Amino acid sequence: MLKKLQLRALCLCMMIIVAMAASAQQPQITERLNRNGQVTVDAPSELVKRNNADLGKQQSSNTKKVKEKEKKNVEPKSDEEKLNELDDDTKESKKDEDKKKDEEKKKEELTPKKPKRTHTSQQTIESRGVGFRIQAYTDNNPRTAKAAAQQRARDIAMKFPQYRSYISYKAPSWRLRIGDFKTQREAQAALQRIKSVYPKFAREMVIVRDRINVWSND
Repeated sequence: MLKKLQLRALCLCMMIIVAMAASAQQPQITERLNRNGQVTVDAPSELVKRNNADLGKQQSSNTKKVKEKEKKNVEPKSDEEKLNELDDDTKESKKDEDKKKDEEKKKEELTPKKPKRTHTSQQTIESRGVGFRIQAYTDNNPRTAKAAAQQRARDIAMKFPQYRSYISYKAPSWRLRIGDFKTQREAQAALQRIKSVYPKFAREMVIVRDRINVWSND
């Protein structure tokens, strides 16, 4: 009986010692009573440091996520990414619009630009010489040929004011000739421009040798 009591007392002592050791290792929360009777509870410094460290890690992680999100929002999306975000109907509409723009751009490139230099009434003929002209019209109908030549000359002058038009009559035909070109190469380049704008006149237009005028500012 005595041995059992001693054994129990020994076990109890060991349990108390273990509990005290564990208590000594754990951070202790302290309480302070101030003059107003209020109790101030202070967390142990170890817990404060650990909590601050965990809070710092969390804030750092949140800041990193925010920066990554802002970066994604700031970075411009590629055309392919933008196209993928659109629905099928919008994609087709965008493709049609792009195709239309490309066609208009090609049309502008093929349409000859109007040269800035045009002839004026103040220009004078300095000399005459042998060169080339474009014969744009010829017809021997006595009732319609002259008016047709004049109308075609006006049409071409509207698109190509840099080239003079010459209407003449050599029995039995009225004819329209364009330009004063010193070389056949210049005449050929002008012919291609005029044909591109007036394809229906293309078969009638030919380059001919003729006496040309050399103007004061040419």
